[in-house]
Amino acid sequence: MDLLRGVAVLLVVVLHGSDIPRANGLGVDQWIQLNLYLEPFRMPLLMFLSGTLLPRSLTKSSAAYLWGKFAGIIWPLMIWLVGFGVLIYRGGPGRLQYWLTGDYLWFLMALTLCYIFGMLLKPLVSRPQLLSGLAVVVFVVMVVTRHFTEVDNSLVTRTLYYGAFFFLGAACARILQRWATAPWLLIAALGVVMALLAHHGLESREFRAGSLYAAPTAVIGIAVILWVAPRIPAGTVNSFLQWVGRNSIVVYVCHFPIIILIHRGLSEVGVDPVLHVAISTVGGLLLSLVVVWLRPWTSWLYIVPGNQRVTARLAARKRDPDAGAGRAGGGVPDLGSDQDSDRMRMS
Repeated sequence: MDLLRGVAVLLVVVLHGSDIPRANGLGVDQWIQLNLYLEPFRMPLLMFLSGTLLPRSLTKSSAAYLWGKFAGIIWPLMIWLVGFGVLIYRGGPGRLQYWLTGDYLWFLMALTLCYIFGMLLKPLVSRPQLLSGLAVVVFVVMVVTRHFTEVDNSLVTRTLYYGAFFFLGAACARILQRWATAPWLLIAALGVVMALLAHHGLESREFRAGSLYAAPTAVIGIAVILWVAPRIPAGTVNSFLQWVGRNSIVVYVCHFPIIILIHRGLSEVGVDPVLHVAISTVGGLLLSLVVVWLRPWTSWLYIVPGNQRVTARLAARKRDPDAGAGRAGGGVPDLGSDQDSDRMRMS
């Protein structure tokens, strides 16, 4: 799980390392093609991975569940949305659209909406098969709704499509172990289909994201990735990617402002487009990892200060509902092992 999160969030950095210069007429065709090829899988995979943790997260009390989402998702969303808007995005806070769509932080907004809606599945926690079945229905309904509905709000459209994979992840949580033992011939066949569909999507966005035609590519790609991941040999690279995955929230929230600043500096100097994209990408990756390394001293940027104290109190309340009945703040929600659920931390 951590390894896949690490890979996916690093691919997000690679995407923006190319996209930000491209938006200013400094694109590199080969880099653009690479990102188009990866588009059907990148964000659906992040949503899917977060969704696989939903059933376990729903076993907590409602207070613990909600506190976990606030402490680990909404808090960094607010901090970085305000910070980016004030310090980096000139005029951002003055535009209503900025607050309604979340700009580059849209994923955290969409993830929050999915977790809130996911609470409706809480009564089915004791009936996992029914929960999985209903989650599949939600997946289908969301994809179909996105395909046939035009809404002038990018957050809504992104939540409908990418959020559908959150619920697909919740539906598949029980079978991931068994899927890892699927025969390699089946995976090889799926891999060929995945490659053909992804290649076809290079010519049409409709086959990359946001439609009924794109969803099969993402589903097949996720299936292949989930089979391959456990077979990646242990070692330095594997450990590094897991480390990135455990800190993916840090990489996600910090990489975009970093690339923006690098891009602005290079634009002032004026460099070749290929060099511009390369420096933006490599610089964005390296500096984001530096920010991850600094996390022990900057944890308030990613989770509510004092979260562990609240977590401990709510954990005690769950073990003994009468404990703390007369204490001040006894109704404060907690993160509990949502720290694991949101450790995605995401994406």
